[in-house]
Amino acid sequence: MVKVTKLTDEKLLLVDGNSLLHRAFYALPPLTNRQGMVTNAAYGFTNMLLKALADYQPNYLVIAFDKGRTSFRHELFQAYKGTRKATPEDLRPQFGMVKRILRAMRIPVCELDGFEADDIIGTLSTQAEAKGWATLILTGDQDMLQLVAQDTKVILTRKGISDIVEMGLAEINKKFGLSPKQLIDIKALMGDSSDNIPGVPGVGEKTAVKLIQEYGTLEALIEKLDQVPSAKLRESLKQYREQALLSKELATINRQVELPLTLSQCPYQKPDYQELLQVFQELDFRTLIKTVLEEIRDSSQADIHSSLNLGFSKDDYSLSIEEIKCSIQAMKKEGFALSLFLSEANYLRACVTALGLAWGENNSSGLAIGEMAPGEQEHCWQVLRLILGEAESKVFIHDAKEAVVVLRRFGIEIKAQLFDTKLAAYLLNPSAPNYELSGVSLEHLDKPIIPGEKPAKMAAGNAEVVLSLARILPEKLERDGLTSLYYQVELPLINILADMEWVGVTLDPEQLEIMGKELGENLERLTGEIFSLAGEEFNINSPKQLSAILFEKLGLPAIKKTKTGYSTNAEVLEELAPHHQIVAKILEYRGLMKLKSSYVEGLQQLMHPVTGKVHTTFNQMVTATGRLSSTEPNLQNIPIRLELGRRLRKVFIPSAKDHILLATDYSQIELRVLAHISADPNLMDAFKLDQDIHTRTAAEVFGVPMDKVSPEMRRRAKAVNFGIVYGISDYGLARDLGITRKEAKDYIDNYLGRYQGVKRYLDKVVEKAKANGYVTTLLNRRRYLPDLFSSNFSVRRFGERTAMNTPIQGSAADIIKIAMVKVNRALKESGLKAKMILQVHDELIFDLPFVELEKTADLVKECMESAYSLIVPLKVERKAGFNWYDMNPI
Repeated sequence: MVKVTKLTDEKLLLVDGNSLLHRAFYALPPLTNRQGMVTNAAYGFTNMLLKALADYQPNYLVIAFDKGRTSFRHELFQAYKGTRKATPEDLRPQFGMVKRILRAMRIPVCELDGFEADDIIGTLSTQAEAKGWATLILTGDQDMLQLVAQDTKVILTRKGISDIVEMGLAEINKKFGLSPKQLIDIKALMGDSSDNIPGVPGVGEKTAVKLIQEYGTLEALIEKLDQVPSAKLRESLKQYREQALLSKELATINRQVELPLTLSQCPYQKPDYQELLQVFQELDFRTLIKTVLEEIRDSSQADIHSSLNLGFSKDDYSLSIEEIKCSIQAMKKEGFALSLFLSEANYLRACVTALGLAWGENNSSGLAIGEMAPGEQEHCWQVLRLILGEAESKVFIHDAKEAVVVLRRFGIEIKAQLFDTKLAAYLLNPSAPNYELSGVSLEHLDKPIIPGEKPAKMAAGNAEVVLSLARILPEKLERDGLTSLYYQVELPLINILADMEWVGVTLDPEQLEIMGKELGENLERLTGEIFSLAGEEFNINSPKQLSAILFEKLGLPAIKKTKTGYSTNAEVLEELAPHHQIVAKILEYRGLMKLKSSYVEGLQQLMHPVTGKVHTTFNQMVTATGRLSSTEPNLQNIPIRLELGRRLRKVFIPSAKDHILLATDYSQIELRVLAHISADPNLMDAFKLDQDIHTRTAAEVFGVPMDKVSPEMRRRAKAVNFGIVYGISDYGLARDLGITRKEAKDYIDNYLGRYQGVKRYLDKVVEKAKANGYVTTLLNRRRYLPDLFSSNFSVRRFGERTAMNTPIQGSAADIIKIAMVKVNRALKESGLKAKMILQVHDELIFDLPFVELEKTADLVKECMESAYSLIVPLKVERKAGFNWYDMNPI
């Protein structure tokens, strides 16, 4: 954005509130907060305003709005703006949201009965001109160009919310060859369909501009009508002379309105940060919250902390280790909060650089240690061993798994009763983008955490925030019926996942080298084949060059256009595959390239230099359904569609020569959960009889005996079965199976006709979700679904599909978590040496001594199959082998 040259000591920014809100509403997708309120216009408006404030740095500022639907212009012409559509339902409430934001920002708002925002802005710009101030008008309405003057510019928004153009006298003259005031005459002649200003029929922009350039004004043109050479135009101007004059009056901004405020009352000032953060929190404007916190940190206001009412009890957290030791009994009894600052993001490699403790009824006691000398560290670990090593102690931590793994590196095992405030926040709002302490504090305590303090001070302050959260979050869990899920499933899982990360997964480096070499050879072969089919060499990894080959040289149909050209993403390539054999080669090339770079090379880089293992991080608080994910490396998304991808599992081996890997996998758990939730007789019967569910479904859908079901019928039935679980549409099923949409629709209709219980469930779950705003799993895990209330059909339909599948996916995720807790407990009680090392979707992987295989396999199977009581049996399939690929059923 080009900066405006400062013309005087004072600069005024006038904002057309209605124009910017409409611009943002139509430019952005229908964003919603957790309550389902559409917030896209408010979000876009605020971003545009903040950007303008940063770029132009005004001394004075006013936002003008229209008040009501009528103004003095309606008295002149009743049909003024009569063709305008009503304000969209999703936009109407956002005016109130924006005005709340503006109040928190301490920005003056002006609206006046009988006048439009244009008139308010016109009057204020006139007053500013009289003072010699530089004036900037931010709007999307070209009518404002008539206000441009020597010291007044208009910043016009164009496409989206960031594309703008600045219009001054020179720009208007260059574009129109006219003065700003003459633009009123242009509109009087040509009219304006958006405002329903009639103008003169048959006069368009070109003719209007030519006439005003020649005659100067509408009035002068009317006086010299006889000089107009075109008889038809002359006659039209005569006939509609009064209408043209009325149109000019309608198009002219009133610059002499008596306003309820003066410019001296509108200085730009700092926001009420506390109120602004609260509003942004309610609207789920996470990025803007971060922006405000950064502004607070950078602010030079001396009293910024007191104005935010942070509530930290004292500035000096320097209690000695001996003083802490004296308070240990009180800490054990009441519980205490622990906050760690780490040196690295990957906490398997991180060191503690600072820590904070907080305890006491009124957060009256605390400790902070930062940049510890070796002697201080040992004293500190000594204290932590005392208070964390006893089962009677209660400790509150934000991200307990991180603390468990890091402290274990210093020989500290947490045996105390844990309460994880981050985990509680996740269960209460599973769709939040993250659960950093700053956001959780703002959401549940209405207190921001200001970044930029020294680590020791921040650690101490964070500990106090955690302590405050630990006192209120249990009640909120109870309120939402999440207590059992939290304490019996998610909380015990923390130590289990920490153990799995600590133990790690052993890799075979030689097999990795072999895989890398084989992938390199295959990529070289494929590259040659692709070049041969293309008739030239090019960069296969460049979307631009690939697009040129596919769509320009080979003439394949362009399916999807992006800002930079035609798309070559995987979905597009799969659709293009039947058109040319080069496409299948490119898809194969991409799959192998991902295997080589992300997995073979990625695993080599992530192998721990001492253990020779990879220590993945299991993410417990990422997915809205409750499923676990893993990162560094991601072991849950190894591409297994390609044989080479499946063979990558060969590199995962047992930790010792006399060990073996055991894999236990729930069989079709999501369909079993569907049978339980829907109580569909046919579905329940198939599982109770231990029939192949896809063969049974094919027999039902195609109306043939089970022994007459062909492999192709079973394949299609399988796609329908899993498609139903994910709320698939006829379009999606048609694409997956390569059939017509009519065929796909017939399959779905036949399925729902045979499985009436499933149909009733799908209808009922969406209806209930719309009534509650959320869906729940069998263990009462919630997922809020604001998309259900969107005015956009596609977004709303996506919300309905999510409502259908979340209780199924989420319940399956809950069940395997229960199984993990149960298996872990059983293994410890049995004395068996098996270690759970991986969880991948519905599968658990164990590393164990070969001699314990039979006992361990039986114990795990029994625990998993009894994890949760469904009305159909849970079934577990078991395999074992000396790598994760070569495994045989047991």
